[in-house]
Amino acid sequence: MKIIVAGAHEVGTHLARLLARDNKDVILMDEDPERVAQLTFLNLMTMVGSPTSINALREAEVSAADLFIAVTPNESVNIHACILASNLGARKTLARIDKYELLKPENQEFYKKIGISRLIYPEMLGGEAVAQAIRRPWARATFELCDGKLLLLAVKVYDAPICGKKLMDIGRQHSEYHIAAIKREDHLIVPGGNDEVLPGDIVFFVTPPEKTDQVRMFCNKPERHLNRVVIMGGSRLGVQATYFLPNGMRVLFIENDRHVAEHLLEVVHDCEVVHGDASDVDFLNELGLNSGDVFVALGNNSGSNVLACLTAKRLGVGKTVAEVEDVAYISLADKLNIGSTVNKKLLAASSIYQLLLDADKTSAKCYSLVDAEIASLVAQAGSKITRKPVMELGLPKGITFGGMVRNGEGMNVTGQTQFQEGDRVVIVCMNEKFSQVEKLFLK
Repeated sequence: MKIIVAGAHEVGTHLARLLARDNKDVILMDEDPERVAQLTFLNLMTMVGSPTSINALREAEVSAADLFIAVTPNESVNIHACILASNLGARKTLARIDKYELLKPENQEFYKKIGISRLIYPEMLGGEAVAQAIRRPWARATFELCDGKLLLLAVKVYDAPICGKKLMDIGRQHSEYHIAAIKREDHLIVPGGNDEVLPGDIVFFVTPPEKTDQVRMFCNKPERHLNRVVIMGGSRLGVQATYFLPNGMRVLFIENDRHVAEHLLEVVHDCEVVHGDASDVDFLNELGLNSGDVFVALGNNSGSNVLACLTAKRLGVGKTVAEVEDVAYISLADKLNIGSTVNKKLLAASSIYQLLLDADKTSAKCYSLVDAEIASLVAQAGSKITRKPVMELGLPKGITFGGMVRNGEGMNVTGQTQFQEGDRVVIVCMNEKFSQVEKLFLK
């Protein structure tokens, strides 16, 4: 598959790195020579050129591209580039946008007619992630897999009943979930049956949505009732988050810019806005933060967001969420136990992988977990994966089956499970193992 990524900024560079790691034929183009020169560490082809230049697109051989992705910071450039790429022969195109209204069904149909296969709005993805963190405050993160038929839940455990037990023993006792990965300090483990869950681990569970409450209880997490969301920063991400919040939740914005504060009152219905500095402890104290509050830090600086969440935790809030666009801060946030983090780059990359699913019905990467990948693949008729039960497949270390969807129903996978043609299977594997997994699903 030939893929051209236009825009060597954060989203484009991160996406190109993931695609190149999967041995895709990737070209990353940008009109800034200095920015391109800094990409020599990536194992992919780069070129200097404007994505809105017909000559540059032809030089990149856009006519042979299976997918053209425009993710520059400029929405107009992305739309223009995709229109050109489509008319020059690219099979599918994707444009990063900055306006929610473009995602309305009637607008998407219009853009499809002029050559744009899909639009992606990272702020909306981030808003959904913030709302997911609030809906399940006991989990660090929640990801939907296989169109929501399965969920991936990241939970930090301390004195949970599963601590100190081998995974093979946990699996015999509990069929409600599968432990797909364990993050222990800075290391991610794709575990086998002899591995154990230890206090302080972040455990990644795959489970059908209706079983999430059992996962909460197995992790010894109390059910929390949250009433108010306090959002630091009036960014587009914060506005988008309000659209996905549970019904009845009160919203309070803290905004230091009076003009932005006034704008928030116009675009977000039934919200309260206070003008002030969320880094001021005395100011936060005056807000009366308590265990029924969620504090969401969406400022421009990752470090400041983490520190603001730490302050809010000390003041007794029930849940904190920080926007962390600097990937280096994600590990720090985990160690400091601030709660959940949101990274639009990773979310955008995951969403774009879904476009690859449309191009290749057998395989789709879903999410990246630092050193591991979560993927869903469809079992083909006569493939190796359908010939034996899971326990007899001889999977190499670093690969596990998280769950599967059969006839529209999400279910767990055990050693006795034998896959059938058409089953969509969720796999968690170390990055270098993915090519081995793909072979199991093909004839």
